[in-house]
Amino acid sequence: MLKSIQWKLVIIYVLLVWLAMSIIGLYIVQAVEKDQISNLVNSVVPKGNYLSFLLKDKMIGVYNVQDIIDYWFLGQGDQIHSVYIFNKNGRYLAHKGGEMRDPIEDGFIIDRALRGEVVKDYNSTIDLKKNYKSIALPILSGNDELLGAIYLNVDLTQINESIVNIKNILTSATILAICITILLGSVLARTITGPIKEVTSQAEKLAKGDFGHIITVKSNDEVGQLTEMFNYMTLRLKSTLNEMYNEKSKIETILTYMTDGVVAVDMKGMILHANPAAFKVFKIKEQDIEGKHFNDIMAILGLDFKLNGLIFDEEEKDNIINISDSIIRVSIVPFKNERYEIAGAIIVLQDVTEQENLDRMRKEFVANVSHELRTPLTTIKSYAETLHTGALDDRDAAMKFIHVIESESDRMTRLVKDLLMLSRLDYDREELNMKKIDITKIVNDCIYKMEISAKFKKQNISLHVEDTIPSIVGDKDRIEQVIINIISNSIEYTPEKGKIDVKLAKDGEYISIKVIDNGIGIPKEDAIRLFERFYRVDKARSRMLGGTGLGLSIAKQIVEAHKGSINLESSYGEGTEVTIKLPLFQDVNLS
Repeated sequence: MLKSIQWKLVIIYVLLVWLAMSIIGLYIVQAVEKDQISNLVNSVVPKGNYLSFLLKDKMIGVYNVQDIIDYWFLGQGDQIHSVYIFNKNGRYLAHKGGEMRDPIEDGFIIDRALRGEVVKDYNSTIDLKKNYKSIALPILSGNDELLGAIYLNVDLTQINESIVNIKNILTSATILAICITILLGSVLARTITGPIKEVTSQAEKLAKGDFGHIITVKSNDEVGQLTEMFNYMTLRLKSTLNEMYNEKSKIETILTYMTDGVVAVDMKGMILHANPAAFKVFKIKEQDIEGKHFNDIMAILGLDFKLNGLIFDEEEKDNIINISDSIIRVSIVPFKNERYEIAGAIIVLQDVTEQENLDRMRKEFVANVSHELRTPLTTIKSYAETLHTGALDDRDAAMKFIHVIESESDRMTRLVKDLLMLSRLDYDREELNMKKIDITKIVNDCIYKMEISAKFKKQNISLHVEDTIPSIVGDKDRIEQVIINIISNSIEYTPEKGKIDVKLAKDGEYISIKVIDNGIGIPKEDAIRLFERFYRVDKARSRMLGGTGLGLSIAKQIVEAHKGSINLESSYGEGTEVTIKLPLFQDVNLS
């Protein structure tokens, strides 16, 4: 309860009222007490003077002083407690009232009275249980000759009772004032704490994400202004959070679905965040990367790559690392905090394996094209120079040279033709004459065309057709070109008396064409690259046979243009199996 501002305000009000009433009560009690004592003392002094008058002629001689004070004491009531008479030498003469005692404790004021002074309003020690005032008066003769002293004790019992009653009244008034203060203070404090509680409740709802409530402004004072500002803050906070959520959602979506890995680290290199692409690059799970140092991840992957000092450089850092069969470019860029101080780094992991492979293939392609063109050009130039220098006179030699030049020219023509076809296929510029065709007849025609080459090497080439093969939609000439290319390769790389089987079957929604031979086969490391342009397993033999190294690349491009696939499986020394799959149906306009 004491934690509430409302009760703190009430307690403060109560303490203020209690303090005010206490100070006022103390002042009133002291003032009343002093005034009543002063009035009492001032009323007793004339009585003492009267007693002094009665005794001024009786202090000399044998008069009975006791009888005089007894007579005087009878009419004083309860105000005077006791009276003592002393001669001018300070010797006790008579006493009346109270118990007889030696007022030696108050001898000081008696001495002052014997010197002619009137001493009044002096606290007496005659009775510790009651409060008394002592008064001392001189007894003077008609000639103002000092004859003795009167010592009076004034009883303050009535005054004390009156003061007690006043204190009781003030206490009751204080209690009543405190009760009224509690009641009014609660009402007043509630007018202050009510809006504060409402603002607190709204703040709690804001903390839980509820921005749909607006506080009603009930006054134009500071509390009302606070409420208005809180409502304004609520609207601004809602707008800001919506913007932040949208930005956060966009960033999370970008990080989640971007293909490049992103890792955020602090100044110590501890990983703060990583997106799914980073887990894929590192080939580890999310729980394996949380709370670890970036260098520890590199160590787990067995990579000699450290983050030391790279995040403190303002310039972007690029590094290349190899993870398994992947080539990863690591770009490190520092990010700053709100004070524009470097707080960490963003590490971007870009898989450039395909890019690097394409770059390598491009370089090999350029080198291969240059090499393939340089060889026939060199041959043509050499023979042309020979003819120019006089070989034309020898008809037989000239005819032989011209035949070589013509052969090399044809070779270059085939190479350029194949390159142009690949270029058109790459950019979808090769127009396919798509028609409904009988694939069984095309395979038969291809085998028939290649039988002469197979018989020349005493090879057995056979066709196996499973069930009835439906017609397909495709470009007859291009498909025939692919099949002849595959069968031709089997004939060329299969020894004499070898066997070549061509199998035609329906495989689900595809037509499968398999060409299987028992030739020399291809090593596994070469088989995966055989469809690359200009790639040859036996370069010398391929050139001798007149190949350009582009046949399988063209075949693959043609098959893929038909929405099909081509696959090669081979083992060195055990033969080769090439599988071509062409779809039964295609969404094309038949001409």
